[in-house]
Amino acid sequence: MNDSFFVVTVSQMAESSFDKKKGQIGLANLGNTCYLNAVLQCLRHVSDLTLFFRNHSDQWIHDGDAKDATLCKAYKELVQGLWSGTPEGSKPIFLRPAGFVYHFRNSLRGTAVEHMIAPLPHDSHEALVFLLDQLHEGMKRELKVQILAPASSPVHGALTAWKDQVAPQYSPIIDYFFGLMEVRVTCSGCSNISKRYELFNMLKVGFPDFKSATLQECIEDDFKVETIDEYCCDHCTPIRKPATISRKIWRLPHNLIVVVRRFNMNGTKCHAHLKAELNQKFTEWFSPESPESSKTATYGIESIVDHHGSANGGHYTAQVKSPLTGLWNNYDDENVYQIMDGSKPILGQNSYVLFYRRKSS
Repeated sequence: MNDSFFVVTVSQMAESSFDKKKGQIGLANLGNTCYLNAVLQCLRHVSDLTLFFRNHSDQWIHDGDAKDATLCKAYKELVQGLWSGTPEGSKPIFLRPAGFVYHFRNSLRGTAVEHMIAPLPHDSHEALVFLLDQLHEGMKRELKVQILAPASSPVHGALTAWKDQVAPQYSPIIDYFFGLMEVRVTCSGCSNISKRYELFNMLKVGFPDFKSATLQECIEDDFKVETIDEYCCDHCTPIRKPATISRKIWRLPHNLIVVVRRFNMNGTKCHAHLKAELNQKFTEWFSPESPESSKTATYGIESIVDHHGSANGGHYTAQVKSPLTGLWNNYDDENVYQIMDGSKPILGQNSYVLFYRRKSS
């Protein structure tokens, strides 16, 4: 399975810079748009994606005035503006992303998340899901894929699933953000194991018992085996038997997004503290059959969307590690400032969406 067609190193981004303050540009709040500003600051610091949009996206963005393609063009323009140089010693500046916000809201029309058109507080996670989907839709095309592994190989099922789900509508967004999950159902009656493979572009985890926990504890709780009381097994039908469902990672993308479940169905917010290592391996949650290099790779936190306040209101900011200096800055709409000595981010009760980047195998 090809790791990526468009993966670059962070050093490539740094080599093109002459100014350590380059890119430290805020975004004006255009009426409750902090939820979108925080996402944009994190997303445009994904080096692979930014260099792709600056150098290669014209070859991929669809022609015409379709909403998704237009949003892709607006995102490219915004990224170029945010990575323009600032005069040495100048005061921090900010951009008014009016054009991008217009096209973002226009793309929302007629969708299941049309409510985000209103200039009201919205969810950063929801905005991120929609934006990634639109960037993908605005560039997708059919890709020819050939599976070389024999049908008897333990990896054939995963490769076939990847081909079936990716090849008809591939875009570089797949390489940057999408992984593959193995879902295994085991019938208690006949012990038959049924496996399927699903694409995902975010790991969503919650707090065990809504109490403060480490990221590892949150992932472990999310990946625990579940039980089905009445499972319709092909071998035991028409009798329904209990079964267990387990999930294992098959492949991780180069940029892994982890979403912490903060907001509950009853309209409340979980304020539990999250603890996480700056560098993390996900090996223990992989399928033992997976041969993917991401299985043993180390992932480092590159940016974080924070939510301050309650479920009924609040404010979004972003903590971002500069690819040019390695120092952490806080992006609060128009304002940009270094976090303490810049050596690390602040994790805790506000941590909501974490962006990881693959560092090594």
